[in-house]
Amino acid sequence: MNVDPSSSFRMSSSVCSLVSLQSDDRYFIGSSMDGCINLYDLRLQKGAVQSYRGHMNSHTHLQLGVDPSETFVMSGGEDFGVRIWNIKTGKLLFGELLTSVPTTVCWPLSFSSGMPGQLERRTYLENRSLDLNHNWGAWLGSEEGLFYMQWM
Repeated sequence: MNVDPSSSFRMSSSVCSLVSLQSDDRYFIGSSMDGCINLYDLRLQKGAVQSYRGHMNSHTHLQLGVDPSETFVMSGGEDFGVRIWNIKTGKLLFGELLTSVPTTVCWPLSFSSGMPGQLERRTYLENRSLDLNHNWGAWLGSEEGLFYMQWM
């Protein structure tokens, strides 16, 4: 195996999770043990091009999840929180505390339209001309089991 040092990135702490964007594999999202979640562009090779604030992690392997449209990234946190950010803008769109650390997240391969939070959803629907009656959700895993979290 050859490792090309010119195609490598340094992260601020030990790597927890990496997700390559399927629509453009030059982009990937990485999370680290210090709570950082960042979007990287392989072409630039100068560090993060977007950051996602509010994630809490110091020592737990926490998986990232990207929705099928590659609009949102989701992660659980050591503070028992689950958070969703807009990949493009980095804006935190949703955050809720659960009763245990959600270590695993998984979006269904297809989903109906929608977005977390009523105000953000209205903006998203106006921009995308989507039906307000649709909803969406994702699977979360923790020490308590598997849960499907659904947003209206």
